[in-house]
Amino acid sequence: MLTKVVKEQVVKDFNERFKTSPSLFVVEYKGLTVKEVEGLRRRLKKAKADFKVAKNTLLKIASRETDIERIKDLFEGATAVAICKEDPVVVAKVFAESAKQLPVLKLKGGIVEGKVIGVSDVSKLSQLPSRQALLTEFLGLLSSPISNFMSTLMELERRLLYALNALKDLKEKKEEV
Repeated sequence: MLTKVVKEQVVKDFNERFKTSPSLFVVEYKGLTVKEVEGLRRRLKKAKADFKVAKNTLLKIASRETDIERIKDLFEGATAVAICKEDPVVVAKVFAESAKQLPVLKLKGGIVEGKVIGVSDVSKLSQLPSRQALLTEFLGLLSSPISNFMSTLMELERRLLYALNALKDLKEKKEEV
């Protein structure tokens, strides 16, 4: 049994995390072994997310005055939260892969960058490329016109040099004759 001081500290810690985290996923972990939970926790840590288990009452209290309060109804049963520090797409992919391996793991929903999402939304999110991949693709699209323009300029310069060389050769032949 947690003491009042410990409970207050847990609520304070969760409240701070809820306020600073852009995204959060809620799962039901009932039926998972300790080893499976630890494996999931490790995979989520690599995805830059914290997997935390706490009493539902404490989670509901901690969610007050945060975006998370909108999904406090999900805090029922054996609940854990994955608090994202960075890209929620990577975390959604971890949950999608883990759900295949661990059928008892049930995703309840969450909040991604202020938007409440359901289970189907998490599935859709997991199919997207990561933020890093999208940024790389976007930069490629931005640099493509510049690269094409530079290639065109270089081709014009090359043609001018060929023309000047041809004139030089022609002049040299005339001088020889």
